[in-house]
Amino acid sequence: MRGIFVTGTDTGVGKTYFSSSLVRFLREKGVDAVGFKPVETGCSPRCEDSEELSRASGRSIPPVYSLREPLAPSVASEIEGVTLDEKLLVRKTREVIFSRPTVVEGAGGILVPITWKFSFLDLAKELSLPVVVVALNKLGVINHTLLTVEACLRAGLNVRGVVLNSFRRTDKSSETNLYSLKKLLSVPVVPFFDSGDIPEAVDKLNLLEIFLQ
Repeated sequence: MRGIFVTGTDTGVGKTYFSSSLVRFLREKGVDAVGFKPVETGCSPRCEDSEELSRASGRSIPPVYSLREPLAPSVASEIEGVTLDEKLLVRKTREVIFSRPTVVEGAGGILVPITWKFSFLDLAKELSLPVVVVALNKLGVINHTLLTVEACLRAGLNVRGVVLNSFRRTDKSSETNLYSLKKLLSVPVVPFFDSGDIPEAVDKLNLLEIFLQ
């Protein structure tokens, strides 16, 4: 399967912006890539992340599960009386990946529960895709990023690297976080300000080879 799994250190760190920018870049390179978010919450009234990924992909690819409440899928599904089928989710996601190169985007962080017994970490393991971690350049990102990368590596996932989303300076730490993460992590860390930085991120994380194999 050709694709990557994009996770984040938290919600609202820029996963969708990075994922959609990457899809557009790949398509400009002649790769028939798509972006896909298998589970999306906060779809009231629209699933905005999936719509953005669909625009980048040039085709509509709705989530397997869309939930109204802006909560973890396990909580939102309980409130809404929806049963999430883990096997169906994996099968439907694999179908998308087998059909064309895919940027799969998780919701929130890697340990967010989809059901009470199945997290996005479990989904990434089932898909066996390389992982890219998106982190927001702000105070606290060092701890959040180290924990996320460690969880992925302990699970045996291939972590291609960290994308440090620096689209705005939020505090004093934003001046030193990139340096700190590079010192502390064994995987590449690349700065990301806007879609113009995608070529460098693709190069430093060796992502193009994944989609061209």
